Order: sequence, then C-alpha cells, then structure tokens
Amino acid sequence: MKKRLTKLLPLVLLALLLFPGLKNLSAQNLSTSPYSRFGIGDMINRSTGRSQAMGGLSSGLRSATNLNLLNPASLSALDTIGFVFEMAGFDKVTHFATTDLKKTVNNLGISYLAMGFPVTKWWKAGMGILPLSNVGYSMTATEANPVMGNINYNFAGSGGVSQFFLSSSISPIPYVSLGATFSYLFGPISHTRSIVMPADSLYFSTKSTQTAIVSDINFSYGAQVNIPLKNDHFITLGGTYQATSNLRAESRTTLLSFGTGLTDTLLYKEDPNNTVILPRGWATGFTFGKKNKFTAGFDYRTQNWTESRFLGAQDSMANSRDFIVGMEYIPNPLSLTHYLSRVRYRAGVRYSESYLQLRGSQLTDIGISVGAGFPILDRARMGAMSTLNVILEVGKRGTFENNLIRETFGMITFQLSMHDGTWFNKRKYD
Repeated sequence: MKKRLTKLLPLVLLALLLFPGLKNLSAQNLSTSPYSRFGIGDMINRSTGRSQAMGGLSSGLRSATNLNLLNPASLSALDTIGFVFEMAGFDKVTHFATTDLKKTVNNLGISYLAMGFPVTKWWKAGMGILPLSNVGYSMTATEANPVMGNINYNFAGSGGVSQFFLSSSISPIPYVSLGATFSYLFGPISHTRSIVMPADSLYFSTKSTQTAIVSDINFSYGAQVNIPLKNDHFITLGGTYQATSNLRAESRTTLLSFGTGLTDTLLYKEDPNNTVILPRGWATGFTFGKKNKFTAGFDYRTQNWTESRFLGAQDSMANSRDFIVGMEYIPNPLSLTHYLSRVRYRAGVRYSESYLQLRGSQLTDIGISVGAGFPILDRARMGAMSTLNVILEVGKRGTFENNLIRETFGMITFQLSMHDGTWFNKRKYD
C-alpha cells in the first residue's frame, strides 16, 4: 500500500497545483439562461461521458475503466492495479424563444476533471473537480412613462458554485459496495438590478447588487448490489442519498444611486455568516445486461427544492423528479479486424419535472442523448485501455405559456477516459 501511495503522490500534487486555476471553474460561461436567476443558478449535469450518453444513468452503473461521479459506490468496480483519469469539454448551442422574441447563444466549457484509483484491494478512491451550478443572464425591460420618458429595468447575474470532491468506496461483503463523497463547494454568485432613468430626467437612477460567496462542505452517500448471473449476465441495484446542506455564504449587498454625473452609496451591508441551503435528495435505479456486450437500466431521482434557501429567501422552487432510461451495446469487444465492432454505442432519454416553478407552472426538461466510446489502442500492451467518448444531446426546457421562455438546446461533449491497467503492477526484471 505504501508503494501505491508513493506512486500516486505526484498526481495528487499535480491536482493540487492545478487547483488554484481550477477554482475559477464556475466562472466559465457554462450557460446563458434567464432561468439561472433562481436559487444558486442552473444545476449542471454532473454525469460523466459514459453515463451522459446513456441519458444520465448512474445509480446502478459501474465499470472498471470509466468513472461514475454520481454514485461513489461504483468506485469499487475499479480493478486493483489500475488507474483512471478523465476529462471532458463541451460546446452547447441554446435557442431561447418567447411568443415574440428569439435569441441563440453558444457556450463552451470544461465539464470536469477526475481520477479514480485503488488504495487496497477492498478500498477504492476518487477525486476531482467539476461545476455544480452556473449563473449567467442579462435582461432588460423598458417602461414608457408619460412624465419621465422611457425607464429601463436591467437584470444581470454571473458566477456559480464549483465542487472539489474526494470519494471512497469499500466492499464489506461480496457483491455489496458502499460509498461516500466529501465535497468542498465554493464560488461567488452575483445578482444585479438597476433602474435607469432618462438622461435628461431630474430623477436619479439606482443599482443594487447582491453577492454571495459560498465556501463550505457537504456529504453524499451511495450503495450498490451487483448480482452476477449465468453466462456473464448481471443485475446491479443502486441508490444515492444527498443530505441537506447548510452552506456558509458571505453575503454583500450594495445600493447605489447615480445621475447628473454623481454617484452615491445608499447602502452597503456585509454578513459573513449568511447561509445557502441545498436540499436533501435521493435516487434509485438498476442496470442489467451481459458483461462486455450490453447494459441497460433505469433511474429515478428526486430532490426537495422547496426546502432550499438562498441567503434566507425562498425562491420559486418545486420538488424535482427525474426519470432516465439508457443503454449501451458493444457488437464484438474482442474483434481484431473490425474496429467499429469494438466501439461502445450508447443512447438514453431523460424526462425531468424541474426544480423551477414560475407563474404557476412547474417547468419540464426533456433530453435525448446518443454517443459512442471509441477505444484507443495501446499497442505496447496490445489492448484497448483508453476511450474517447463523443456524446450528442438535444433537448428543451420551459414553455410559451404564461409568458415564459422556452429553451431548445443541442450539445456535443468530448470526453477522454484514460485507463492504465499497470499503474500499480509490480514490474519484474530478468
């Protein structure tokens, strides 16, 4: 074990050296949506390449060469002498539409960086960093006042929360895996509102800014039961639980008035002990299939967002529910002559009753994903040890009803999963 940790130390040090730069992960322009105005912003899909291509399937998903960040119990599937490193990036195009307005935006970003490795034969671990939520919106409304002229109401938001995590998994008895994730959540969220009077008006304009700087820890837990059947078939049952988190958040509120070349601070308030409450939630699901041939499964998730609070205020939230179906198929993983027979083909469907409830309507979110895992040959070891995953996802969120906004999006993700099957292997020399 000492030799394993010594070999792993350079990678841990590298991750820590990268960490200061990665702390700005939430500062990426991951989304540009008016719906990020609520709560801590748009919740980012945290599924990995394989899981994402299968609609986000995760509760019962496990692999020796791919990570599953949503259920830490899946780490137990990693082999005892291997090491997995994953990274992903995406390009997302979103079309926003109301009954009379349309707009299209493009967002690029890093999805996550993560690694998984064995500590002992019965204890596996993982670590990484990824965005949890993102805030990015800018809106303007104009009111024609018969006395003062046109008054502009501007609303803007930026920032988000990132997650640095350490996960651990053990197998106390055969076929049963338990896991836990320790997370450090951090990042600023800023909302600005301004009322801008006409330049020739005798009235002053105002601008208020509320900023929350989140910095705290939380925990989540997972379990899986892997049941082997005849002829390499299997069934895996899984579940996760996210405890309620009262996150410490330093808040700052500023109110300014400006006009005729003058600016005055009407209010400045700091509270170093404010809070952001992330609600409890749980998920359950299963997968079944044949080893190295096909996998299919179903997930159900729910989270009690009505319990959430942002700096003491309850936003327009509803309890969310997700339904996910996904599958993977490999024609012939051992084929030596047909490369496409070794490619892993994946697809999934996701339907969500989202955490947003606006003007009496709970927004729904629908997504369809397809993808493929292309093996990268390691000729020195005569095997396919690593994979380039390509995922295409399309979907929509929102509605035209009650003067709301409908979002239609398409996103392509490139994810590299590098697996070294000899990382902890003892070398012998003649």
